Amino acid sequence: MNQNTQHTLIRQYKTSKKLEVLGELYQPYMPLVYGVCLKYLKNRDAAQDAVMDIFEKLAMELLKHDTPDNFKTWLYVVVKNFCLMKLRKDGSENRAFQKMSVEFMDNGFSLHPLDESDEVDFSPALVECMKKLKERQRKAIELFYYKKLCYKEIADQLKTEEKKVKSDIQNGKRNLKICIENQIIDE
Repeated sequence: MNQNTQHTLIRQYKTSKKLEVLGELYQPYMPLVYGVCLKYLKNRDAAQDAVMDIFEKLAMELLKHDTPDNFKTWLYVVVKNFCLMKLRKDGSENRAFQKMSVEFMDNGFSLHPLDESDEVDFSPALVECMKKLKERQRKAIELFYYKKLCYKEIADQLKTEEKKVKSDIQNGKRNLKICIENQIIDE
């Protein structure tokens, strides 16, 4: 399906709010959506359920946002975020958190809540590197990974935009990785 057809269907859906129109747009992408869901959720039944839940989410998201320039890319991001939020909501191990830990903590350190009054064995490298982050990055990471808040909740709490929260988390993760790698090299 070409982009002109996609944009036409999106406009038709926004005008009519008919799910049949949205279904025509969504149908060709269902295998992609299923594959992404399966990758993150690691369960066929959960992935199949998610495909239908994402259709419902898509119905709302398209009405809230401008028409995406590239529907496939936009849909992929919606699906990925849906799966990550589902993992967090279900209380499952946060695969995004695990991936982050593996990516920049291959050294055996693990992330712990930052409340030093807890009787937890903190990684000295992590504690030091968290202190070195810019305040916005540190707060965004704490709220996202330790308090399990979503982007919108963090943006509201920090009185900023969701885009800036996402950016602060990504930049903070990158800076933590660099900092921890440098500390390991120095040891």
